[in-house]
Amino acid sequence: MINIIGKIITKIKGSPYIIDSEISFFSFLGIILSRLIMICRGTITKPFLNHSGSFFFRGKHVLLHGKKKINIGKGVTLSNYSSIDGNVKKMITIGDNFSLGENSRIEGFGVLTNLGESISIGRNVGISSNGLISVRGNVTIGNDVIIGPYFSLHSENHNFSKIDIPIRLQGVTREDVTIEDNVWIGAKVTILAGVTIKQGSVIAAGSVVTKDTTEFGVYGGVPARLIKERI
Repeated sequence: MINIIGKIITKIKGSPYIIDSEISFFSFLGIILSRLIMICRGTITKPFLNHSGSFFFRGKHVLLHGKKKINIGKGVTLSNYSSIDGNVKKMITIGDNFSLGENSRIEGFGVLTNLGESISIGRNVGISSNGLISVRGNVTIGNDVIIGPYFSLHSENHNFSKIDIPIRLQGVTREDVTIEDNVWIGAKVTILAGVTIKQGSVIAAGSVVTKDTTEFGVYGGVPARLIKERI
């Protein structure tokens, strides 16, 4: 039975999915039951979204705001206590086989006077638990991107050049953030406004990325610097 389920998942995902043989049969059944419940929740939600593909898995206590500006592909998983705020100027678009970890947020709403712009996420992207994507400027994430826990992305900065005016009254500057294809971002990484993470990059845990990376580079530190090249 486990092998049959693995083959079904492989067909749905479009890539090999081999279930670990060490998992017990009863644990496996519990996971399958949990996923079926998530599909039921997702099915109830689907009509309220702008667009959704097949097999939408929605966990417990998932919050979705601005649903009519949210597009999701097939095989999307929103884990327990995660949230997506679709109150943006344009759209939130999420590709196939996307996973948003527990307690993670995609936050489109900033303030009523200046909503966030948009976010586009490609295929086969996984964001682990306790992540935050703050959609103020446009955010683009490519295909096959792995993001570790406690990640944060910020596409806006407060202006502070004047000393006679409180910083909170000086406005903000928004700059787009792009994460290209085939990128691995480690735990507790922070990506700041205006940054492009080039394809094939690896960002070490705990790094703060303030500048663009090069393709296939390994970066780490605060601020992040090139450690070595993968090619």
